[in-house]
Amino acid sequence: MNAEARNLAIFARDQGKHLAAVMRAIQLDAKHNDGRDGADLAALGQYLADDLNGYMDSEAERIQRGGDK
Repeated sequence: MNAEARNLAIFARDQGKHLAAVMRAIQLDAKHNDGRDGADLAALGQYLADDLNGYMDSEAERIQRGGDK
């Protein structure tokens, strides 16, 4: 596996971990805090998901074009 592919996989894995942490925080907030921070946490989750989607889309396009040749 080349360095670019490894870095892409690491980025995606880390973003997935961050999204999972936000989702757990939303669950805990709903259970123990009457959901007072739910909207802000959901906005953070949406930001992370949009960032991941944008990055992965641009990487997919770059790979489809044949990389940085």
